[in-house]
This record gives sequence, structure tokens and C-alpha cells, in this order.
Amino acid sequence: MGAPEEEAPRPPSDITVFGANCTLHGLSHIFLPGGVTFRRLLWAAAFSASLSIFLLQVADRVIEYYQYPHVTILDEMDSPVMYFPAITLCNYNTFRKSQLRRNDIFWMAGLLGVEQGDFDDFMAAIGQPTDSNTKFFPSKTFNMLEFVQRTSHNIEEMLLDSPPSAITPFASSNEIFFWGERCCNLLVENDSRIFKSWQMVEAGNVLPMRCSKYT
Repeated sequence: MGAPEEEAPRPPSDITVFGANCTLHGLSHIFLPGGVTFRRLLWAAAFSASLSIFLLQVADRVIEYYQYPHVTILDEMDSPVMYFPAITLCNYNTFRKSQLRRNDIFWMAGLLGVEQGDFDDFMAAIGQPTDSNTKFFPSKTFNMLEFVQRTSHNIEEMLLDSPPSAITPFASSNEIFFWGERCCNLLVENDSRIFKSWQMVEAGNVLPMRCSKYT
């Protein structure tokens, strides 16, 4: 009589193969060949608790997102003088049309997107004299700093209605005025001036605002 044939080992189940190859931490310690052990039960409990906490946080954030929470705080203050450390006023019209000259158009045509043959039409469109009857001689050099300072927006002209006392910080020597591409930044270096509030003037409306940071 021949020797009895040995029983072939049972191949691992699909869940065991998945757990061994999965990069999710914990599964490889839970789904292993063999029976249930105390160590596997601990890993299963820890994995289930971690996954439950994660899903709970995700559900909480999704629910809050669809509730569209918002907080609006307005604080109105009346004061003859308001001090503030900084203010930024932005205007998408980088240059004032009233300050543009034909010589500026000649040098800045590429930036303004104006072709040389359209100078007269462009000047007429912005309400400036075309001087088509006179010979135009452009300057030999062009000072970009002078151009920006002359054509940029003026803070006094941008404020629609403001008493002189309301813009007291602008008159002292502690400010730094500089222009970005489209924004005017006014910074006050005197730390003794405690920020209370400022008024943002737009379209004829005055909106009191309170902020703790500036961008």
C-alpha cells in the first residue's frame, strides 16, 4: 500500500491577500492567515475607532458646509479724529485719464494696448485734446517714476466726502505712501496710535469696519 497523500495547503482568502497588500495602516495586522487572536482583535478595535472618528469629522464638516454659516459684525463709531496704522485703496483704473498726455501714450502704448495709428482716437476717447493740427515731437527720454506719480490716483480725490479731521494721519510725517500695480498703501509708523476703526468709502456709502490684520 502506498503512503497517504498529503493534503495541499489552503490558499489564503481574498480578504487576507487584500489586507497584506493594502497600505492602509492596520489592515495588514488584522487580516492574516489563521484563526482569530487577541492581538488581531486589538488591532481591529483600534482601526475601527480611528476610522469612525475620521468619518465623524468628515460628516461634521460636510454638514456645516451645507449650512452656509456666516458671521457679520458691524461696529459704528462717531469720532472727530480717527487714527489707523494702515489703509489700502485699490482701483482697477491704474492711471487717471485726465493726467495722460500724448507723450505718455507714445512711450506707454505697448502697456496701454494702443497702436501708433490710433493715438488720436485714443486721446479723443479719454476726453483729451488730440492736437492733430500740430506736429508732435516725443521726448527723448521717459521718466517712469514721474509718470506714475503724476497719473496715479490721489487719496484726497478718491475720498468722496471726508472732513479734514478724519484724515489727520495723512498729514503727518509718519506715513509711507507707495503704489502697487493698482493699490495705494498708506502706512503709519507711529505705534502710539491705537487702531480703532476706519471708514471705507465706496459708491457714496460709508461702511464702518473693524479688522485686526492688513493685507
